[in-house]
Amino acid sequence: ERVRTFFHRFLCHSKGEWAGQPFELLDWQWDDIVAPLFGWQRPDGTRRYRRGYIEVPKKNGKSCLFSGLSLYLLLADGEPGAEIYSAAVDRDQASIVFTEAANMVESSPHLESRLQVIRSTKRIVDHRSQSFYKALSADVPAKEGLNAHAILLDELHAQRNRDLWDTLRYAGASRRQPLHLAITTAGYDRHSICWEQHDYARKVADGTIEDLAFFGYIRAAEPEDDWTDPSVWEKANPSFGITLSAEQFAEDCREAQQSPAKENSFRRYRLNQWTEQDVRWLSLERWDACGREPTDQEGRTCFAGLDLSSTTDLSALVLVFEHDADGVYDVLPFFWVPEEGARNRERRDHVPY
Repeated sequence: ERVRTFFHRFLCHSKGEWAGQPFELLDWQWDDIVAPLFGWQRPDGTRRYRRGYIEVPKKNGKSCLFSGLSLYLLLADGEPGAEIYSAAVDRDQASIVFTEAANMVESSPHLESRLQVIRSTKRIVDHRSQSFYKALSADVPAKEGLNAHAILLDELHAQRNRDLWDTLRYAGASRRQPLHLAITTAGYDRHSICWEQHDYARKVADGTIEDLAFFGYIRAAEPEDDWTDPSVWEKANPSFGITLSAEQFAEDCREAQQSPAKENSFRRYRLNQWTEQDVRWLSLERWDACGREPTDQEGRTCFAGLDLSSTTDLSALVLVFEHDADGVYDVLPFFWVPEEGARNRERRDHVPY
């Protein structure tokens, strides 16, 4: 309740139709995120959850929620000399959470009288408690030596590698109740730190892994769901009908049905489904329709494509035979990895090389 009161009393929206209105937490933000994350405590009165992963589709208000939480953790979490960091893949993405937080400060007389906003360095400083909030990005090299009370990672799926995650993972080790929280939309790279956290959150939720300090929340359409069904849109989007228009959703869905690439984006960004690739050029239905045994290739013209790896990719040779009497092309692919590293690849990629 302390967090909800802080949002209502001190924070205002700065964009869109709610600009200038008090920040009232939506039902899902309160019931599913804030209440359990901040209300569930250990016997010594500190937070139960120290790490968390939140995954929801775009435009459900997750970055705005992060901005508000960063200010609460800076001012009202009872941590003297608190260091709050929001982190993202690059400067532009890092600016999103910071800019909204800065706008909230400057639109609140109470906060503006207490905090100093320094937009040039993306810092918000509370001189009274010697605390500050700072936005970081993965393209800024020096992030060692942080003593973080809270780390808030925005759009984890966009991280190109795990370097930033690993650097920040133990930045709050000396704090009394540190919080390391990631919020993101679904990605496509099954070898990424985001997929690792997604998979971990799923396993904690279903009881495969017992981790009492980890908080997980995922809202998404299931793979077997009909992605064109409005009830599926609502199931996957907790802010559906509030920050998301059903009419606009229907428009986007109709457009997505005309193109595999747009379908891919719709399912990933709008329904929070992990896709197999960033951009799709062929629908899975058409791919599956090609599943038949190849015919005799002898005497048919063949085209070969060779893709050699240099570090971690597979090497590939793909043969495409000119169409037969039925107008069908045969495709024969071959893939290789160095035998010496195959075991390491199995552990890393979860693929039975």
